[in-house]
Formats: sequence, structure tokens, C-alpha cells
Amino acid sequence: MKNFSQPAVKFMDSQTASSVPVEDIKSDGASYLNTKIKHQLSQLQELQSDHSFWKNSLFKAFESGSLGLADLQFIFGQYSFYSRSFTRCLAGFMANSDNDMHRAQLVENLWEESGEADLDKRHAELFRRFLTQGLGIILEDLVPTPPTQIFVNEILSFCLRSSAYESSAFLSLGTEGIVSRMYEIFIKGLKKAGVSDEHLTFFYLHTACDDDHAITLEKIMLSYTDNPDWFETCRRSLTFALDLRKQFFEHLYQQLQIQRIHPTLENIQARKSLAASPKRLKYEAQKSIEFLYQNKSDGGKQNIDFTVERVAFPTEVLDSRVVRIAPHKTNERHHHAHEAIFLIKSGQGTVLVDKNQYDVKADDIVFVPRWAVHQVKNTGDDTLVILAITDFGLTSKAFVGNYLKTARMHINRDADSSSLLH
Repeated sequence: MKNFSQPAVKFMDSQTASSVPVEDIKSDGASYLNTKIKHQLSQLQELQSDHSFWKNSLFKAFESGSLGLADLQFIFGQYSFYSRSFTRCLAGFMANSDNDMHRAQLVENLWEESGEADLDKRHAELFRRFLTQGLGIILEDLVPTPPTQIFVNEILSFCLRSSAYESSAFLSLGTEGIVSRMYEIFIKGLKKAGVSDEHLTFFYLHTACDDDHAITLEKIMLSYTDNPDWFETCRRSLTFALDLRKQFFEHLYQQLQIQRIHPTLENIQARKSLAASPKRLKYEAQKSIEFLYQNKSDGGKQNIDFTVERVAFPTEVLDSRVVRIAPHKTNERHHHAHEAIFLIKSGQGTVLVDKNQYDVKADDIVFVPRWAVHQVKNTGDDTLVILAITDFGLTSKAFVGNYLKTARMHINRDADSSSLLH
């Protein structure tokens, strides 16, 4: 990972956590913050709340509700290697602090992390229960990916080698201060995936208690404001913390896509045949129709009347469909992540691909690129029949998001779709 030279409590940030008024925070318990320090603290909080970390691809996947159990097992399996090392980071910070009061405050944080007198309430134990009972993960099977190991090592190394006030900014504004906002995103995504509240105790606990931990660390950070390079050092530290985490989360997202298509890649490499049953390798028209989708509008401008029949071959990458459009009707205008090749079997019509329009007849072939908006109109008196060969089998696994929504007709976009074909 690169050495990068930013989110904290509301008075870290409005979306992150509640906080004490800035006037109540004292520098080393002695004097109120002056106007300059208040302004600099506000700047640091702004850097935190506006950092590009909050727009990472993994968060978008959680928010879209498109993650399944296997996805979550991979994500939190890797995240566990960071979670189990966090108390070591606090200990590293303590080792570099020469302030007794600060060390006492950090011990209190560690005591709470450890579950206080109840070992069953240790944060590490709660997270283990979430992994094993909530996600069904076998802990012994977990292996960190190289980028995961680098992320954990970078954070631990920073806390061990850095000065106390560098670590205080790193761990307050750049780490503990983002937990509430970050875990709220996790909770929403986990619940959308069907994980029940009883398995989310770890996350609910941290959205409640880590605000206090962040404030404690922030107060420690503010006790160093007499240092002439205080603001710049804190800026670098919190930015480095969030840059590291963004890079880690982007890695998880990229690996997630690879995990989804890994079985297919393994089958290809292993020269594994998919011809389990010869009877499934031939399509007989009209024998056993399996409608994937159909739609018909009763009048109006849309003029829609079509069916999509899936050709159920045992494919992993390709997916074939037979599209039938009634005379002088259209299908919906839509787009999707998979590519498609249209072979016109019978009839005549017009195919719209983005802004290009093609007149077609039997035996013509049209290519539809992924994400291109397209629509077909039957211009003849007979049913227009199209064999659509797609790579849906591959892209539906690789695409992280609600796949159905990518191809569904949108009212605003398609309200007057028939006017595009003439």
C-alpha cells in the first residue's frame, strides 16, 4: 500500500455521531479552546465527513441491498483480521504516550472493549458470535488476503511508530470517530440481506459506545494544540487513516467480484464439462415454454406486447432467450449489464440501440453492447421472433447490485418509448 499523507464525532460530523459542544472541551483540562483551535478542529471534522472514503464501492453495495450471504461471509471474514487487532493499536498508542492521564483514559477504553467484568461481552467475543452464528463462518477456515494483511500491518505499524498526538488524530478522527456512521451502513446492508437483529449486537454496541471512545481520543488530541505543527500533523494522520481504509474497502469490493465468478473460472481451468444431461442440450420450440418475462400494455403511447422465453441450457456464461413481439407492438426500452446478440428468426422490425436505429428481417443479426439503451418494434403483420444470446450467466454473478432493476422499465425514462421508434 502507498503511504498516504480524514470522518469523527459530530462535533466530529453531523452524520457520524453526537458530541459535546466544542466550548466544553479543554486543552489538557486547563483552558478553553481559543477561536483559532476551534476553527482548525472544524476544518479537521469537515475533512473527515467529506473524505472520499464515504463514497467507496463497498458502501454502495451495502446501501443497494445487493449483497448475499456468501458476499457477507467474505467481507466480514476479512474485516475480522482488522477487528481482532484493534486493541493492539490502542496498546501501541499507550506505549508511546508519556501522559499518565491519557494512559488511564485509554485503559478505560480497553476495559470497555474487553467486556469489563463479563468476558462474554468482550467486543471480540461479540464479533465472533456475529461471524459464526449470524453468518455461519467457520473461523478456522479464514485466511487473510495479502491486501488485508497489509492494511492491518499498516495501521498497527502507524500506532507503534508514531508520536502520541499523531496516533490520537489517527485513532479519533480517522478511526473511532467514523464507527457510528460506518456501522449504520453495515447494519442496513446486513438487515437487507436477512441477518436478524439478534446477530447484530456487536454493531449496535459500537454505534452507541464508540462515540464516547472517539471523544476521549479527540480530547487527547486537543491536549497537543500547543505544538506548532499540530493542525497539519492531525490532518495528515486522519487523512492517512481514511485513505488506508478506503483502499482496503475497495480491495474487498474488487475481491468480492472475483469471488462471485471464481467457481466458473475454476470449472474452465479444470476442463469441466457442463453436459450433464444430453437432453438439455437441445431446444425444441413451443414444447415447454419457460417465460422469463412478459408485458402487455392496454393502449396508450407505450404500445407494448411481448414475451421473453428462457432457453434453459446448463450454461454458466451464456444465457439464451427467445423474444416474441406481437404485430405492430414493441418491447420495453431498457438496458442491462450483459451483452446481447439478436438473431432475427422471423418477421420484420426496427431495433433501437442507443441513438442508432436498424431495420431488420429474418436472418439479420444485431449486437447490443452492455448498458446500451435498446428497444425493438415489430413493423410487420406477423409475430417478430428473436433469438437473443447473452452473457447473463457471467455478468449476473459479477454485477454487484440489484440486477433486475437494471433491466426494468422506468416510468420517467420510458413513458413515451414508442415515439423513439418510427
